[in-house]
Amino acid sequence: MGKAEKIFSNTSKTRGIVYNISRFLEGMKSNMENKKEISHEEEMENLKEAHKEWKQAELYFQNVTNDELIDHAIYNMEAAKKKYFYLLNQLREKISEENA
Repeated sequence: MGKAEKIFSNTSKTRGIVYNISRFLEGMKSNMENKKEISHEEEMENLKEAHKEWKQAELYFQNVTNDELIDHAIYNMEAAKKKYFYLLNQLREKISEENA
């Protein structure tokens, strides 16, 4: 694979990851703007879904065999992990504030 093809391949992967992260952040921004209160049950469901996404991304990383997809797998795994811990911390803070 030539240098230009590698750069294009990495750029495409990065764009996909950036797109997924921006969709997540837009959703969070929308929730904040609407000041939508969601229940603990909904938050727990979101957290469970984020955990599932993280574990699926880890499985993908462990099973990827194409060298060109390893970076993609790492980015997806890290993005999913960050999303999970963000939601977990948000829920912890909310519960802590309610119990204070």
